[in-house]
Amino acid sequence: MASHSSAESQRPPTAGSRWVSTRTTVRWGDCDPAGIAFYPHFFEWMDQVSHLLAREMGVSADDMLAPSSIGFPLVGAQAEFLAPARLDDELEIRAWVTGLGRSSLELRHEIVRLGDSEVLLARGRETRVLVQRDGGGEMRARPLTARMRSTLERYAAPGGLSDRRDTAQT
Repeated sequence: MASHSSAESQRPPTAGSRWVSTRTTVRWGDCDPAGIAFYPHFFEWMDQVSHLLAREMGVSADDMLAPSSIGFPLVGAQAEFLAPARLDDELEIRAWVTGLGRSSLELRHEIVRLGDSEVLLARGRETRVLVQRDGGGEMRARPLTARMRSTLERYAAPGGLSDRRDTAQT
């Protein structure tokens, strides 16, 4: 379930968990002069988990790069930073699906520092929309497939999903 660089550990999601996740280590280049992870990296880490979820839904890198590509561009993002991530911290980035629309999905993220005990560093939210490029290169929303919905429902946040199939845009 996780895709990692050679410096990162690989592991499947925790058995019985209802989140998709990846792990990373805070590197020198992730830090600002104060020695803490620069905030845009938190969004980058959340984006990595979103791409893992897309692959699990059957959307490959080739699908995203083809002339009539499909993808899940970000249309909304929010983060709340609770504690700093520091150089060499081992982090786990987790995502749950909190809502589904006709074409959209909403994700909740948590970034935790691993160690003797977990420390919640940040919470985030994303809204993404399934799109496909038409012959002119314009992105058009398209409905989530049954396979995509089935995959997303496996990662439903505790408390279930909100159904947002109410507009042509989402």
